[in-house]
Amino acid sequence: MLSDEDKKDVIENKEKYSLEDIKAKLSVICFDKKISFALEDNKEEEQQVTTYKLEDNNDSNLPEWVRAVKEQEKLG
Repeated sequence: MLSDEDKKDVIENKEKYSLEDIKAKLSVICFDKKISFALEDNKEEEQQVTTYKLEDNNDSNLPEWVRAVKEQEKLG
């Protein structure tokens, strides 16, 4: 997960650090490398959400699975 360059300081100074210090340093480096705090405005990755209302009186516009749910509602 981390390159040799990322671990260089810890390896060179391992006698100066406790095990907890080493874990903390490596964890922070790993976190910083894996997490991006950049706010990206990427419209292509946005997913469109389709919403259906079960109260809709025009069943012909609804998908088959929604019609089946409405039928089950009537029965149950």
